[in-house]
Order: sequence, then structure tokens, then C-alpha cells
Amino acid sequence: MEQKPAGIIYGVNEIPPLRTTLLLAFQHASLALVFIVYPLMLLTESSGTHTNAEGIVTASILAMAAGTFLQCLRRNGIGSGFLGVHINNPVYLPVSMQAASMGGIGLSCGMTVIAGAFSVIFSRVLPSLRHLFPAEVCGVGILMLGISMVESALPRLLGLTADGQIDPPSAIVATVTLVLIIALSVWPTGHIRLYSVLIGLVGGYGTALYLGVIAPASLRSIMDSGFVSLPTISVPAWKFEWALLIPFLMTALVSSLDSVAGIVTCQKINQTEWVRPDMQSLSGGILADGIGVAIAGVLGTLGTGVSSAHIALSSATGATARRIGLMASLLLLATAFVPPVAKLLSRMPTPVIGAVLVYAAVFLITSGMGLITSRMMDNRRIFMVGGSIIAGLSVMQFSELISRLPDWLSSIAGSPFAVASICAIMLNLLFRVGTAQNAAVCIKPQLNHIADVRNFFENRGGAWGARRQVVQRVEAAVNELLETVILMELTSDEIKIQARFDEYNLDVAILYTGLPFQALTQPPSPEQPLDEDAALMRLPALLIRQYADRVTVDTADQHQRVTLHFEH
Repeated sequence: MEQKPAGIIYGVNEIPPLRTTLLLAFQHASLALVFIVYPLMLLTESSGTHTNAEGIVTASILAMAAGTFLQCLRRNGIGSGFLGVHINNPVYLPVSMQAASMGGIGLSCGMTVIAGAFSVIFSRVLPSLRHLFPAEVCGVGILMLGISMVESALPRLLGLTADGQIDPPSAIVATVTLVLIIALSVWPTGHIRLYSVLIGLVGGYGTALYLGVIAPASLRSIMDSGFVSLPTISVPAWKFEWALLIPFLMTALVSSLDSVAGIVTCQKINQTEWVRPDMQSLSGGILADGIGVAIAGVLGTLGTGVSSAHIALSSATGATARRIGLMASLLLLATAFVPPVAKLLSRMPTPVIGAVLVYAAVFLITSGMGLITSRMMDNRRIFMVGGSIIAGLSVMQFSELISRLPDWLSSIAGSPFAVASICAIMLNLLFRVGTAQNAAVCIKPQLNHIADVRNFFENRGGAWGARRQVVQRVEAAVNELLETVILMELTSDEIKIQARFDEYNLDVAILYTGLPFQALTQPPSPEQPLDEDAALMRLPALLIRQYADRVTVDTADQHQRVTLHFEH
């Protein structure tokens, strides 16, 4: 059974009290509704009417509810089983706007269905591609997710005007929101931390009304459609255009990589000792992602995807129970029948949104850094990580140049996350060339040569990108074994150390010609009589068995082989 991390109050499979679940779910649903701004931007490209706007808002709410439910449920191989809220994914916005300008909303939605089908296919082959997503590659993606959020968060946070001036009232609203969220996340000792973002949203909304950032008159129309009404959507006539196939498939791939990074983050924050991505969970998550995108296209709105802001929110509040996500999906569904709620939340003040995005970016950046540093680094991986991050940051530096590219290409090249992730995957594959998974070193039976073995494992661990904790255990176990063999004079010939690594195992074999290491040939017994030599061997043998997950000893005449197995 996996141990719940200390900072998590409600783990992924726990069931919080009903009141707590409802409040936390409302917090997530409220934040999700803010992102309805993206499909509304898509609608403007096709000169949609007010009726069309109401329809696409309703369709977006239904699509987010369906995607979130599938993502959190994890039944029949569909869904990651984590608290992953779906929102209208801005990754799809550029290519969808291009499609809408060419053939209206019908063409955009038809191509979105194709993109969803591609993500479904990608989810089926993902488990066989696990070598593409080691911890350091996932870490780069998560780090750049956080950094890319800062780019859009700061202008909202400061209320920057068209001429680059800071709007003081907007800055005050953002400050109040951010201070409330941070203060309630850091200092309270009770469960109030669970509701820090919700309290921050309410405080920011109230401050915005007080300072005139949003006019009270703008809220008078929220009851025009009544308090409860049946949802109305206008499903478009789907169209297809061959010229848009590649752009939409590339966008679907980037969206899937985005979801991979998000689900890996969920895995990491829910496991005390995270080791590697759970490919079954990832596969199910991308499958739910693809189905969600297809549903969005069928309903007539922008493609959806796992929201990194919500993942950071769940980590920050300490509530990652997937029951909260399921409840959030039901609240979103109910919202489709209550127009005033959707209208009120979709008009969330811009500086409040900016404060929440900054708050979420902090957790994504530090989570990505933690993943990167969990593995040992050699020059290959240093260049892979550093080069990928620089490539992602360059996108921000040359945004004006990238904007001159075709729309479908700028949507990929203009995303720091997409550029950094693709660069990390390609460099990881490139630098794997010439890196042998088997290595060996020979030493003379002298104590001063044991340092050469430690250097050997340090170098090979960096080349393999092995977990630092595992390599430290290997070094400790081999050091104990070699010291015993040398001090007890079990051999006078050369000692050979062989190592073999894959992403799941690290096996070390120590071969020498001489007397056997008898204390390792059988488990220790308290009743076993000890002579002086046996006593000297007993403690090292106990330590070696403690460090290694499995120890085997083979003896053939004078040839001794001790094999140490370590799970990675």
C-alpha cells in the first residue's frame, strides 16, 4: 500500500466528508468555468451571435464535466484515477481559430473530433513508449508548464494595459487574492488550508467590486435567463479539410504530452517515494483525454484537456482525492442547468485569475525541479535538461518572430511547454546512442582500489540516469562486500564487478576466484555457533542483505559469483 505524503490531507483514494467534498469540488468547478473564455474567443473568429455564445458556453460546461468524470473514474481502462479536472485547452485554440476562419465552427469541431480519435490511438501505444518519458524528461515538461503559466499570469496579475502600464486597482485586487491564498496555505494548522483558494477567489471578487475593477451593473444581467433552465446547445454540421489534418494531429500530440506531464505530477504528489511514471495510469488518462476532446468536438466547442492549474491547486490545498473531481464534474453538469452561476463565475476578474495562475505556477516549477534532480546527471543529461529548458525559454524571447509563422505551426512553436518537451524527448533519444546498459570494472584486491568502484558507479549512474538513492545503496552494498573479501583475504586475484541497468532493475555481479563469502550463502541464524572469522563476516552480510533487494551466491570450484539485485 502506497504511503500518503505528509502534506496531503485527503489522498487520492480517500473519501473526505460530504461538506468538505462539496466545498472543494465547488472550488475546482469555479476555476474551470473561468477557462470558458477560450471557446468564446473561438466563436468570435466565426462571427457567432449571442445565441451561439450561450450554446458554446453550455457545450463547454458539458464537455468539461464529461472529461473530468472519465479522468477521475478510471473504469475499464479509461481515466488516470487521479483528481484531473478538464478545461477547454488553449493548445487547441490557434488551429481551431484557423479552421473556423476557413469553414466556420463546423470545420473546427469536425477536425477536433479527428484530433480526439488520434489521442485515443496514441494512448494505446503509450505503454510501449515508456523509454521516451524518464523522470528527467517529465520534469522538464512540468517545469516548463509552470514557467509558461507565468507568461500569461503576470499581465493579468498586474492589470497591464495595452501600452504596458500597471493598473493600480487591478494590482491591488491580485495582491489581496494572492496574499489570502498564500497566507491560508502556509500558516493555518487546521483544514482551512483546503479552502485557501476558494477564500482567495471570494476575497478577490469582493475587492474587485469594491474598487470598481468590475462594475456592479455588469452583474445585473445574470438572471435574465432565469435561475434554472434547460441547457441549449447548437450542434454544428461537422466538416473535414485535408489541409488541416497535420496541424490538428500535431496539436493533439502536444495536448497529449501536456496531459502526460499533468498526470505524472498527480502520481508524484500522491506518492511519498515516486520512482517512475505508471504507464497504465498514463495510458488510461490519455484515453480519457482523447474521448473528452472528441466529445467536445461533437458538442460544438473547443477541445479539452487536463488542467495543470487544477493539479497544482489540489497539491497546494492538500486534497487530491479523486472523489472531489467526480463531485466537481457533477457540479459542472448542474451548472449547465443554472445559467446565473455560469455567468457569474465566467466573469471572474482578470487579476484574480492572474493570482491563481501564479500560485499554481509555483507548485509546477518546484515539482518539475524535484523530478529532474531525483536522477543522477552526467554531461549527456545535463545538456538534455539545460538545452531543452533554453529552447523553451527562447520561445518567449522570440515570440514576435514566431507569430509570423503559419497559425498551425505557431501554435506548436509558440508553446514553451511543447518546444521544451519535444526537445527533451529528441535529445534523450539522441544521447541514449552509445550508452551501453552493461558495464564492468576490474580491481586488484586492495582497499585503496575500492574508491575506483565508487567512481565507476557514480559515472555509470549518471550515464544511465539512475535514481540517486538506488546508486547510493549499490555503492554501500558493494563497498561492504569488497572490504570483507579483501580484509578476510578470500582472494588474491583480480576482482571483477559487472553491472546491468534498465529502467526497472539494476543488477550487480561480483566475480572472483578464491574462498566463498560463507555468511552470504544462507540466511543468518541466531543459534549458529560463531568462530572469529564467521563473526567478522556476519555484520557485513547483514548490511549487504539490507541494502540489496535480493542476494544470490553461486560457487563452482574456486570461482565465486555474488549477484546483488536492486529494484529501480
